[in-house]
Amino acid sequence: MNYRNLLVLPLAVLLVGCSSPTHQDSKSTSQTTTSAKATVSSIQKKTKATSSTSSRPQTAATRSSKTARERASAANKSVTQPTATTRLAALNQQLTKTLGKQALVPQVDGLTSGSSKLNMRYSGDTANYTIHYSVGQQAQPFNATAVVDETAYATVTKTTYATTNAAAQQVGYRDNKSTAGLPTVDLGHQITAHIDAGAGQRYIMWNEGRWSLTVHANMMHEDAGVALAKQAVATFEQVYLPAPQSVGAITFDAISSGSGPLDQVIQWQAGKVVYQVKAQEMATAIKMAASMQ
Repeated sequence: MNYRNLLVLPLAVLLVGCSSPTHQDSKSTSQTTTSAKATVSSIQKKTKATSSTSSRPQTAATRSSKTARERASAANKSVTQPTATTRLAALNQQLTKTLGKQALVPQVDGLTSGSSKLNMRYSGDTANYTIHYSVGQQAQPFNATAVVDETAYATVTKTTYATTNAAAQQVGYRDNKSTAGLPTVDLGHQITAHIDAGAGQRYIMWNEGRWSLTVHANMMHEDAGVALAKQAVATFEQVYLPAPQSVGAITFDAISSGSGPLDQVIQWQAGKVVYQVKAQEMATAIKMAASMQ
């Protein structure tokens, strides 16, 4: 998050073969061999250094220190959807013609099936827009009137405010000081959450870097809440979200996960802008938010 900004950079060594030298070129070959050994030695040193610096961090604090550029690179690798790219790419191309090339939109659709029938419609302008994603009986033209009647499985919204502070206040970030003294639960991966329960409701809350996270369940489904929170933590070990300029907030609902309501919400502040991704399923929201560019 900032999420687990875990980045292991693959290295490849290109080996170039040389033909056997003649006795007239022995001196040149000796120099070439010496140079090649030096090059291999240099590569080995760089490989060792890279392996050392990119090994898995042990704490949330060190995970938070990775750069936004690393997070973005890892995110793009983590959420690749080969089967979805053609249809979504075509729709995104038409969308950016209207909203401008600087519009921040998902590069994956977050679907496990139905990508070929993905439909998209939008409202708004460059500063403020909402994009609706749905799966229809057939693929419709971009922003077609018929798509209005389809139930969106996800939406992406951009809202521009007058000031940076005004934008940050709209995110709903929760400081971890507010959870001090509450019961705790281990979510794995060195993450401990706090539990706030009352009036039949249960909230599992934790913070990582500039993100606050909340999973909601009711007392009848309290185990589902913990299970969803653990699933979220495990997912963020593989998928990396954008780094908020100031704050970001995530709220997942264990009760409605996978059903009609768009109750899985990820939102973050970027200057005067707040971006929000809402989806029926937690995994969909995460994948779409992580691929925003």
